[in-house]
Amino acid sequence: MIRLRIKRDVNLSQKEVATVIGGSQSNLAKWEKEKLHPPADMVIKLADFFGVSTDYLLGRTDELDDLILNKPILTKEENSLITLYRNMNNEQKARLVAYGEGIVSGNVRKS
Repeated sequence: MIRLRIKRDVNLSQKEVATVIGGSQSNLAKWEKEKLHPPADMVIKLADFFGVSTDYLLGRTDELDDLILNKPILTKEENSLITLYRNMNNEQKARLVAYGEGIVSGNVRKS
């Protein structure tokens, strides 16, 4: 048993959750329908993402105290940035991070 239906409580699609945790939408659907069991690393990523314990996700506890659903959820723009970042090579990632740090510190020249 895996409690993935909590994603509906935070208004996210399977594809959005899959993108953030680095999985596939089809596997997420299979996990929800209990046609396939997720590997341990994905259970951990899901628990971290939703702010719940792995025991809660696996049905080992019903304690609502384990839920931390007031954790901020990524916006579509944040998900888009993550997807872009994951599709970059290491040099592109380093340039993006440096550029972002420059923006935050105010050291980026305006064109």
